[in-house]
Amino acid sequence: MSTERRRMQPFAELSPWQAAFRQAVEAVVPIARCRTLATAESLGRVLAEPAAAAVDVPNTDRAAMDGYAVRSRDCTGASSLRCVGRLAAGMAPQGRIDAGECLEIATGATLPAGADAVVPVERCGRRGEVVAVRGEVRAGEHVVRRGQDLERGKVVVAAGARVTPARLAGLVAAGVERVRAWQRPRVLVVPTGDEIVPAGARLAPGQVYDSNAAFLRALLAEAGAVVEQRPALADEAAEVRAFLQECTADIVVTIGGTSVGRRDLIADVAATSGEVLVHGVAVKPGKPLLVARLQERLLIGLPGFPTTCMLLAYALLRPLVRRAAHLPPEPARREARLSEPLARAAGKTRLVPVALEGDTARPTFRGSAAISSLLDADGWLRLEPGDSPIAAGTSVEVSLF
Repeated sequence: MSTERRRMQPFAELSPWQAAFRQAVEAVVPIARCRTLATAESLGRVLAEPAAAAVDVPNTDRAAMDGYAVRSRDCTGASSLRCVGRLAAGMAPQGRIDAGECLEIATGATLPAGADAVVPVERCGRRGEVVAVRGEVRAGEHVVRRGQDLERGKVVVAAGARVTPARLAGLVAAGVERVRAWQRPRVLVVPTGDEIVPAGARLAPGQVYDSNAAFLRALLAEAGAVVEQRPALADEAAEVRAFLQECTADIVVTIGGTSVGRRDLIADVAATSGEVLVHGVAVKPGKPLLVARLQERLLIGLPGFPTTCMLLAYALLRPLVRRAAHLPPEPARREARLSEPLARAAGKTRLVPVALEGDTARPTFRGSAAISSLLDADGWLRLEPGDSPIAAGTSVEVSLF
């Protein structure tokens, strides 16, 4: 249908926010593709299979303190031992410790044969090659046994866990050279509208820079996706239809074109190319939200106003992408108290950006079209429908960005 023949028509019925969210989540299938990759390249990836230690960590008994390697049975109170050498970390021990002997040893160095304990240097006195040990010494004291940290063959990082910097270090320490990880979901960001121009271009009256796409690329990459973007689609049904039929991403995110105006074509084209699951939600801002299924792909149509686009991306799109990426969907949350009364909306869920100032949440919403609404915000509130406002000082749960 051309934009000339299409007429404006209001939403017939709005889906409750919770129902729309549930339908969108149920439409997401976690990515089934996985690949083997070098451990060094696995940061941020979710393991499809457990990774087991290839070596014992440590791979020898070693000193946990700077001091002297001894035979514990030689140290029964006030003992004098003869120092027969020195060992630094990485040096291979030569020979063994016999009765009445000790060896100067550094933290991390391999325990020499014959020794079964390390006496910290603070408990020793030394004159020449004679070392006086104060107090009794127990077998195993200040010694890290072979495999005590990570045992060969035992799981270092479980399947389903995301490789953090600490887990990456553990994999490397355990000699794991390659891991099996889920591939990241491929998300395609598609601005729509004749008024959208790329950053750096000269603005004509009525045109806007493509800030929504820049925001979504950053947010979705952080959420575990491989993100691509194509130039803005014109407000022409044939172009939109051809694109939606040809794209191959796991999730397609369109920006704008989901409302009820003559040039809002995304929902109509999605209905003829696939199945519309949700169009029109009782949420403020965000009523024109669209969720559709196109063969094996999920389409999320976000409204074009910046604040609306961003809030829906945090509240809906990010959890969906994290689910596709085998990651937990929930953001971090924090309790705070409202700095001022906050109105609820009759029959609609409200999403309200807030700035956190100590234990106080200050609303920052300045309008759906005002990108400045989120410049100072640290998170958002979800307010259930209601007629009465929420009083200042009320404890609220803030979902953090």
